[in-house]
Amino acid sequence: MEKIKVGIVGTGYTVGMADAHVKGYQYCKEDCELTALYDIVPGRSREWAGEKGLDVKICETFDELLDSVEAVSIVTPNYAHVPLVIRALEKGKHVLCEKPLSISSDACMEAVSYGKCTDRVKMIGFSYRGIPAVRWMKQQIDEGRLGHIFTWRETLGGCRIANPKVKLEWRMQKDLSGTGALADFGCHMLDLCDWTLHNASGEIKEVQGLVSTTIPERDKIFGEGKGAVTNDDNAAFNVKFESGTLASFVASRLGVLRHTIEVYGEGGMMLFRDDKPDEVEVFFKEKDGGYNGSAEVVKVPEELVVAPWFNAEIAEFIQCIKTGHQPERNFERALYIQQILDKVLESCETGRTIEL
Repeated sequence: MEKIKVGIVGTGYTVGMADAHVKGYQYCKEDCELTALYDIVPGRSREWAGEKGLDVKICETFDELLDSVEAVSIVTPNYAHVPLVIRALEKGKHVLCEKPLSISSDACMEAVSYGKCTDRVKMIGFSYRGIPAVRWMKQQIDEGRLGHIFTWRETLGGCRIANPKVKLEWRMQKDLSGTGALADFGCHMLDLCDWTLHNASGEIKEVQGLVSTTIPERDKIFGEGKGAVTNDDNAAFNVKFESGTLASFVASRLGVLRHTIEVYGEGGMMLFRDDKPDEVEVFFKEKDGGYNGSAEVVKVPEELVVAPWFNAEIAEFIQCIKTGHQPERNFERALYIQQILDKVLESCETGRTIEL
């Protein structure tokens, strides 16, 4: 079988995900080949390819890229995802779109509806499912090791934007990004939590949320002066599952040192931190008894380990193209997570608990 020709649209002005996609396709080099790049900013993709040492075709239009490949990674600002997705599917291409699929549920629905008209692979970039420790934790929960799940607590974010001198990027503007930290990090956390707990805890039934913007203005990237930050720097939100399981989340682009997950149930507890993606700290107990002894660190079985773990997403995308199967991380999943995020935002705006 010939290698699958892949292109990437959107190389990023400052920090973007395109580099991770490049490395993922290079990891899968036996089955695919990155052959084309396109960015809406003239000259940017050529400059970026030079920086990365890539020998690829530099395209002047998105259609030129689509005519050169069989599959495409869409790594652009959130507002542009759906039009690009639909155009790629119209041209018969397999699509891996970065998360979130769009800035609202209504926009996501367009992509989902169009996607039902084609057999092309349609995948959303919920890459955190590739973390070996999280995959192992899900196994334990699905096998009933923790029994009834009481609580889940998760933190995720970054530190780069804590510097007020970072300029006004698209991700800080509601019309281009939708929500800020809530969308950027919240969609990953919700996907992981729901995916990991669903078999044990059922559906999410209620949500609550709070958001804040701590740095209200930043220097403009293009032009003089300052511009308003129109979405959230920080988000804190809770969900309740039909089983009664409670999950709480903190997302911030102004300072989170570690991605952490803590899950507690009648059979004990498990703790993950992202500087040790192949390890889980566990403290198991009898479901009808108390804690005895002490916690221990478990190394994840080798068959669950992919390093770097982002590559697991690219590998699944390529495998789906080869086999004709659709991924679990599909556009319907992206819509479902966006619908929950929209309800969290409604809670933030109204101060009420919102039922799903």
